[in-house]
Amino acid sequence: MAGASPARSAPVPASTQRPAGHPAHPEYLRRFGPHCPPLVCTSGWPNSAVIQLLRALAEQGATLRYHGDFDGEGIRIAAYVMDKTPAVPWRMAAGDYLAALAHTPHGPPLGRITKAPWDPVLTSSMAERGMAVVEETVADSLLDDLVVAAGDLADAAV
Repeated sequence: MAGASPARSAPVPASTQRPAGHPAHPEYLRRFGPHCPPLVCTSGWPNSAVIQLLRALAEQGATLRYHGDFDGEGIRIAAYVMDKTPAVPWRMAAGDYLAALAHTPHGPPLGRITKAPWDPVLTSSMAERGMAVVEETVADSLLDDLVVAAGDLADAAV
């Protein structure tokens, strides 16, 4: 729809596994300790062991949500993970990218970008602005989702 704001992704429930692109989030573990909701870090391009792990988790009933960098490589990695597993995007919509830009005055270049199969507006928004947003920039939003999930896990354990 012309003139409409791109959609932003909704937070996800506690029963969700959250594959993320970078292992550089020890803050997750420091903040939550043993009550940290499940998080799998692919460390860039996931190898076959990561894909097998994610598939096995999904077979056991886990919902998989993926988040990575908003750059060309990050979009390709996300598309690959979503193609090889039943993962769906976690805060990877055009609105999420645009919101992150508000907090990122200068970011790295995008690199070569390709279409995001889950959001046709995302990569065109990225191309128009020409700036990447690394995952660490949006860590607070991701942590906020995990706070909600951790609360849900604590409630379920009672």
